[in-house]
Amino acid sequence: MRWRIALRSQSQGLWAGLPPEILTIAPRFRHESMPDEVGILLPTNDGPKTLVDAIAGSPDRSGHGFLGLFLASPFLNLNLEGRRLTNARVSWITNLPSVAQQDEDFLQQLADVGLDYNRELECLARFRAHGFKIAVVVTNRIGAAAAAAIAPEAMIVLPRIADFAAGFPSMRQRGAAAQAVAEAAQAAGWSGLLLGLADEREADHETLWPERLHGVLCRPRPG
Repeated sequence: MRWRIALRSQSQGLWAGLPPEILTIAPRFRHESMPDEVGILLPTNDGPKTLVDAIAGSPDRSGHGFLGLFLASPFLNLNLEGRRLTNARVSWITNLPSVAQQDEDFLQQLADVGLDYNRELECLARFRAHGFKIAVVVTNRIGAAAAAAIAPEAMIVLPRIADFAAGFPSMRQRGAAAQAVAEAAQAAGWSGLLLGLADEREADHETLWPERLHGVLCRPRPG
């Protein structure tokens, strides 16, 4: 799937080298009642190696260099895949999908076996040490403070699974999350690119975006 990135007018010059979209896996199971943002989190989906294999075999599919990988996977050989992605001209990595979007009970189960958000952050920090730029998916203040500790170039504020219970979360709800993340990140000493989630209609009208965002990530489309 491809997630288009739209920046505010005043941010475009500062982030001229930012790829125009993020490429991720697509859900294996799709249904009109299940948003792709939720479907991508199902455990039946392919792991990160499948996407890396596809990009390594056809670098032009990389979305101009920005990949979202499930970094909590225990089967990810980061050193090997990092070299392959460098050769495929990938320059940005983010933890999309992220376990941070799961509910609290499942998060605790993942933490008990070491497949939690901290693992994602550790992988991103290692990718950055290998020369990649990194963006961290966050959902709340706690995640923002933890993400700031690894000094990412960008943070992406995404809703959690529960937020989709009544449909696509409202702009007010997404704006409140963006505000909370921005405040926590700033308090932790971080200043970088802050992106939120928007539908295509909103993405074309930056006056609709929450004030603290420098841009938005559009809802995914098949790619």
